[in-house]
Amino acid sequence: MGERGPWKRRIVTLVVVWGWMPALAWLLWWVLALLMPGFRINQSYAHLLRRWFFPDGDLTAVTALGWLWVAAGLVVTALAVGWIESEAFDFDAGAAALAWGSAVLAVVVLAWPFTAVLWDNDKDAGRYYSGATVFHVPDLDRPPGSLTDLLRGARPGDGRACDRLGGHDVRSCVKKDTAYSSLRWEARTSSLAAARTAMNNAASPVQRVDVMDMTLTYLWGEADNTGRWSAVLDGSGIRQPMYGVAEWDGVTNTARVCRFAGDYRIDRAFGGSRKNSLRNLLAERYPRLVYDDTDIWGYCENDRPVVVIPVQRQIGYAQRTVQTSGGVLVLRGSAGGRPVVQYRPRARPGELPGPVYSISLVRAQRDATQWSAGREHRNRSSFGFEPSDFETQSENPGEYLLRGSDKRLYYVTPLTPRGSESQALIAYGVAPADQSDSGRLNRYDVYVLADGDPQVASLGTLKAQAVAHISGPSSPYPNFLNSGGALQEFVPLGGDTWRVYGVQNGQTAFYIDLSATGRVRPKTVAPGQDGQEGEDPKVTAPSGEEKDRREGCGRSVREMTDRQLTECLGELADELRRRSTTGG
Repeated sequence: MGERGPWKRRIVTLVVVWGWMPALAWLLWWVLALLMPGFRINQSYAHLLRRWFFPDGDLTAVTALGWLWVAAGLVVTALAVGWIESEAFDFDAGAAALAWGSAVLAVVVLAWPFTAVLWDNDKDAGRYYSGATVFHVPDLDRPPGSLTDLLRGARPGDGRACDRLGGHDVRSCVKKDTAYSSLRWEARTSSLAAARTAMNNAASPVQRVDVMDMTLTYLWGEADNTGRWSAVLDGSGIRQPMYGVAEWDGVTNTARVCRFAGDYRIDRAFGGSRKNSLRNLLAERYPRLVYDDTDIWGYCENDRPVVVIPVQRQIGYAQRTVQTSGGVLVLRGSAGGRPVVQYRPRARPGELPGPVYSISLVRAQRDATQWSAGREHRNRSSFGFEPSDFETQSENPGEYLLRGSDKRLYYVTPLTPRGSESQALIAYGVAPADQSDSGRLNRYDVYVLADGDPQVASLGTLKAQAVAHISGPSSPYPNFLNSGGALQEFVPLGGDTWRVYGVQNGQTAFYIDLSATGRVRPKTVAPGQDGQEGEDPKVTAPSGEEKDRREGCGRSVREMTDRQLTECLGELADELRRRSTTGG
């Protein structure tokens, strides 16, 4: 009995040292579940525990913070056993072995697993997202300068999915093709800034109802180059539920609103509190699914609003957690006001009119490109790509939801070199937006243009072209920039063509289609007048004879300005090239 006494004390000490933190975590979970059932904090608490300590929910993987806790526990064990035994009992060989063994193990944990996991923690996130990334280059023998660090020491690929694999410890797939030159995007009819103004006007008459700015989404129409902006009109506080969805076609002065009302209500709101919180309800029903506000969008199904949320799942990867696709939630109203929620773990193109893949996941995949050439080049050479911060893009630098010639939806982001003040758009990030599979990332394609490629656009040059065009004597908007107007949001149309919006007082007055190479004469179009030269209603339209004199290359060259003469010579050169290649 005497032999077992000291070890009983030591076992009790070990249970107290190692058990108090799990016991406290369990007690906090129990208190939250008892006092605040159905609150989102329960979901957040469970996710935080996995993110901070055990990514897989068990001891098979431990985070850096988890290993730090282990080391701290070993240190406390050594001190506790040593103090108890030396102060109250005889400090025998067993106590010495336990105390010194714990101290040695603490040093080992801090020197190896803790340090290794902490060092690779951020790179492991890059590894996960980069696994679904493919870089496209036109020539592997003469790669773009922005990919030099990636391709230095590259290994041969399989020749199908990847022609080269980066020579670093992050998987980097490189494919040789000129695919981007054939991609074409349909243009939006109005800018984000104008849509925000129209939506705020739609929501303003209702108390405690506001536009969820993050939910502004462009939805494409059935016909080419048609579409509308949508936004969720959300309630707030403890009583005001979600109001509906606003849609604006970019032409009319007011937005259309379809409401959650009558026998089609949702008696909760994203901005609601207590029992009015829609976030709490979704967290209670789907504790493993999370989302950002930028992922939420809505649309009007005839006269009934529908809210869609591309969701994410937190999963364990290496010794940490990452976010992956979780499918999509579709919310509709009901006669009782309780949301009718349909969860689709898989969504296919065409099933919904907007995106079903999380835009915040695409941003994580884009940011992870900086890890593709390894830690050294990420830190010392600033390898990677990022959206432009040019003044025209301040309202919306990307990712742009665009529709391709295949009628599918994509997130498209013009990219500049990371860590550079250059505004040259040397690459384009493209990811499918209309499909998702729970647990899988959509492929992220980065099309990197060759150095000197005429499709490499400079936003400064594009803006100068647009300013020169609308300031010319034949422009219907010669005083636009001097009267409070601004050019906003250059959006790619494919190849070297772009669209920029003229925004005044929060409204799109016109848009300009132009090319980076200047080979196509810029065209100004007023909303709702596609294919026609726009006219400012505040400017007196010229007579037919005057208009004929101003426009066209058939008039006397003595009447042309230098810029007009240059444009006409360019059109003549383009036509000669076309005839030489087509035989007539």
